[in-house]
Amino acid sequence: MELCRSAPAQGDRRIAKVNASRDVEGRNERVRSFESLNNAPDRSPDEAPALERDARESLRGLPAAIQPLLTWVTGKPLRHQQPLFRMTRASFLAWTLLQLAASVAASALIVRGPWTCWAGVLLSWMLTAGAARKLQVTVLHHCVHANFTGSGRLDRWIVEFFSSVLLVMNFDAYRHDHVTVHHSKKLATLEDPDLKFLLTLGFLPGVPRGALWRRLAWTLVSPRFHALFLMARLASNFTRAAPYRRLMALGLHAAVVAIVAATDAWLTWLLAWVFPLTFLYHIAALLQFICEHRWLQIAEPGQPAKVVLARLTAGRFMGEPAPPPGLTGARRALAWGGWAARMLLVHLPFRLLVMVGDLPQHDWHHRHIHARDWPNAAYARQRDIEAGLPGWPQPYTEVWGLLQAVDAVFVLLSSLPPLGQPPGSTRLADAADVMNDAL
Repeated sequence: MELCRSAPAQGDRRIAKVNASRDVEGRNERVRSFESLNNAPDRSPDEAPALERDARESLRGLPAAIQPLLTWVTGKPLRHQQPLFRMTRASFLAWTLLQLAASVAASALIVRGPWTCWAGVLLSWMLTAGAARKLQVTVLHHCVHANFTGSGRLDRWIVEFFSSVLLVMNFDAYRHDHVTVHHSKKLATLEDPDLKFLLTLGFLPGVPRGALWRRLAWTLVSPRFHALFLMARLASNFTRAAPYRRLMALGLHAAVVAIVAATDAWLTWLLAWVFPLTFLYHIAALLQFICEHRWLQIAEPGQPAKVVLARLTAGRFMGEPAPPPGLTGARRALAWGGWAARMLLVHLPFRLLVMVGDLPQHDWHHRHIHARDWPNAAYARQRDIEAGLPGWPQPYTEVWGLLQAVDAVFVLLSSLPPLGQPPGSTRLADAADVMNDAL
């Protein structure tokens, strides 16, 4: 963990400069603060000034029948919108497992069928990787917070079993790095395992915005990135876990390999399970990690802890505002056609693969870590806004669109002084250590 040990020492003077940076968030034109809307007196959207209407409220005029779907896709409900049904923690897990099983079965049928059916495998792969990500970043995530069944022991075994299935971080490592370190004053600092993960890959402060985008494009397909990620996952299951946990993973996957060998289903297994749970899983994880927080946005002296915490995380919603209301004729048709195409072909895939589960409302989670209504996080966040943010002096902020969320982070990173750690200087094994901490 060479980078982990050296980066803080090398960056002390530079981080002091970051402390002197004023209102870095204000330089990010992509992230809009909705303080006036959130703190305004309760009134109907039609009575609110146009400038106070956020992107989600601009879609209120669409048919009521599709509003629940829009809430799910975007991750944000309308003001005062109520869910059609309330998801429980058990039903959330059941639906996630059903999605995983159905998508894997669909991929298996497609790859064993005629080539004419292969167009559908892109969707089934996306659903498989998305379900696996949702299982890890939502269900297992809340289990390590002891916030799933109400029993810490049972939550632990849920993590141990499903992390063995997916070959992701075991309970002890996940709880230490996420609960003990990430949810502390180290959040979004050089000591945060998630940030170490990004630094290892070369997403460094002081690098120009365009260079960060080029690095992201290459990293998504880089054999080194995928090898590092896979090494970290295997290590967490087979070398760095407790003996009983290693036996769980070994026994489970030995049985799977034996069944695959006995049925001569190697190609089906590789394409229906291994590919989406490695290549696509890694891509989804990286895109999420990059924009999870406003990395290295250091607190100013005397700033209250809750203000610091609130400013480090924004809502990330998959969608965009409705076209301007004044359009008519062909211009209106083209505008709405383009909007619908982008919602279907850009924002929906990102919601299915990257911003799964309650990730769009990750800012709400950091404010209410032990809230039990996380399966309905979108509505819980909105209720928090409508209640006047009790106990929190800082309003929520939000960014619309995954690429916009990533760009907001790149704008911030590029505005900071460099650490002096050149990209790619970390040894392969040390980088795998860092990544293992961030899984």
